Amino acid sequence: MEVERIRFPDGREVDIHEVIAFLYGLSMSDMEVLDLLRAKGKKISTDELAEALGVTKASISRSVNNLAYKGLILRDKLDEDKKKGRPSYIYWVDKEKLYGKVIEDLQRLVEKVKDELKVKVLVTA
Repeated sequence: MEVERIRFPDGREVDIHEVIAFLYGLSMSDMEVLDLLRAKGKKISTDELAEALGVTKASISRSVNNLAYKGLILRDKLDEDKKKGRPSYIYWVDKEKLYGKVIEDLQRLVEKVKDELKVKVLVTA
């Protein structure tokens, strides 16, 4: 997979994944789960995610809960899961929704930064 890079005005470059991780406070594990769900393009269980990434279900559970809480992934409760205990879910990424959320959140961030700069640079003298 080709790594997407963003170039700053001074020439420094940053991986787009680092920008998204910073924007939402995501760990490397969270980003791996998000990238896998995005790449697969289908609904996946925690068991499948754990197997594909070679990590424990507990690690996957932390990441999917964090990603779902932040609105970056979607989940459905499995109806066929009749056993007692915690419910089972399947997870996926709606790419259009994810793109829209990231763009909206970036625009909100830019507006906040612009407002703060205006106060700090123009008003404070």
